[in-house]
Amino acid sequence: MKKHIGLGLLALGASFPCWLSATPSYGLPGHSVNEVKTWMQGHPTLRADSREGLRVHRADIPSRRFTFQASVFPVGGFQRSEEDDLWTSSSRRRDLTTVRREEFILVNYDEQVTLANLEESLRTLYGPDIYADYRRAQTVYGYGADVSTAIQGEVRLGQVYAYWVELTSDANGLTTVGKLNVLLPEDVDRLQNHLQRQESVR
Repeated sequence: MKKHIGLGLLALGASFPCWLSATPSYGLPGHSVNEVKTWMQGHPTLRADSREGLRVHRADIPSRRFTFQASVFPVGGFQRSEEDDLWTSSSRRRDLTTVRREEFILVNYDEQVTLANLEESLRTLYGPDIYADYRRAQTVYGYGADVSTAIQGEVRLGQVYAYWVELTSDANGLTTVGKLNVLLPEDVDRLQNHLQRQESVR
């Protein structure tokens, strides 16, 4: 994955001084929807309004934006398969009360979004323990290694969580969008299948 020198989450704008703070990570995937909502509302970075639910969108100017969203759905949604028939197994029905993944997206048309931006944002949002798990995580899938490819990403599997990182470049080759997902390790195979299907249609 391409790496560029740049700032972290704080680079999105001086109008968000609360982003200088970090907080313990007790609103992670595997927690209930209500627990995650409470965490988002009390987080010094997110400061979610009670009406915002599981999605927060912040922007100091239109060209620099930050979005955070938690979801009860795995990447690609719940899909029926021979190995994992979620539609008929009473013991493995779709659980819509537990958050399965959390995603934050950085958009910056003034300066390039970098892998370092995403990693620093991860540490700011979730604290040193999750950041350390991410740093120790092993890459289990990568795509878009060709420098001519607009989208480049990788999936990492840690001891606690899995992480999906993706950078997207514009027509001029500048990386303007970056996203990082924190998800349950049990959803890694489903995510990889989803990414492979996407690659096959590009």
